Amino acid sequence: MNADVRPVFERGVRLRTEDDGSAMLLVPEGAIKLNASAAAALALVNGERTLDEIITAICTRFDVADSRARDDVTTLFERLRMRRLLVLP
Repeated sequence: MNADVRPVFERGVRLRTEDDGSAMLLVPEGAIKLNASAAAALALVNGERTLDEIITAICTRFDVADSRARDDVTTLFERLRMRRLLVLP
């Protein structure tokens, strides 16, 4: 996946964060409950940040190695792209 790609949610998909800190991805068919790292990565999706910028922010927030964050974020985004919930232009 190209590091300069700027992910954006598909139409009708949005991130929802609850007061208790839990997060869900609201999709046309329902909702997907997210863990903390997935929610943090998806909170950075705005069509302006690049994949590299999102990965760098996750590395900083969770104090993980770049390679681990890159693998996890890329896998998450690719799965969401395959389900047509995320666009990776």
